[in-house]
Amino acid sequence: MYQSIEDKCSSIESFNKLYYIIKEEMRKNKKLKILAISAHPDDMEFEAGGTLGKWALKGHEIYHLVLTAGEYRDLNEKIHKTEKLRKEAQNAAKVLSIKELIFFDYTTTELPCSGKLVSEVDKIVQDVCPDIIISHHPFDSHQDHRAAAEIVFAVSRQGRVKNVLSSAPFPYRPNVFAFRPQFFVDISSTIDIKLEAIRCYKSQFEKFGNEKLTDRIQSWARVWGWAVELEFAECFEVIRMSDVFDIF
Repeated sequence: MYQSIEDKCSSIESFNKLYYIIKEEMRKNKKLKILAISAHPDDMEFEAGGTLGKWALKGHEIYHLVLTAGEYRDLNEKIHKTEKLRKEAQNAAKVLSIKELIFFDYTTTELPCSGKLVSEVDKIVQDVCPDIIISHHPFDSHQDHRAAAEIVFAVSRQGRVKNVLSSAPFPYRPNVFAFRPQFFVDISSTIDIKLEAIRCYKSQFEKFGNEKLTDRIQSWARVWGWAVELEFAECFEVIRMSDVFDIF
């Protein structure tokens, strides 16, 4: 049947409107699974707590895998016990509305990037089926963080995980291969949640000077926000990304 140019244009316009209406509804209703993989308890709260809290508030499912048992001896020879650190992690998970907190039992400072551990993390990835993985930067100066990043690269091979992000290393840590800020998340609405989660780690909170620590974390988020005209932000380097981030 013959259509005039006017009719064709009208049909195309109607189709485009319908397409964007459907796309917007999908954006509103799609729920994602995010898996944060950290070397130690408290790592993700510092590096991505505002982002995880924000995505949880949007209804997405957040999972947190901690690869080490947590216990360690600090520079003052004080031993921080596994039981206490795990309790603090559980309290922080509640603040961030994390759906499931999973602990492995590897030794702090001796996290191996081994076939055994890769297989164990692989099983978690198969069970969770995450749309997004967040972990450490591969050139972080902490050896456990570097091992965690390598493990994430291994388990997200062959496109099994469509979106992989590396979080920013702490500013005080030397980094020969500089972190490249590429993906910014506005955490202006969740900066207080992030700081509350950090305060749950009383052992770390006291070690780093109590509110002096949260002041520095807030300032760090303000600097990232300044880069993209936001009040507060967290920043990530993109290892892999699909168009799933349309939903944000």
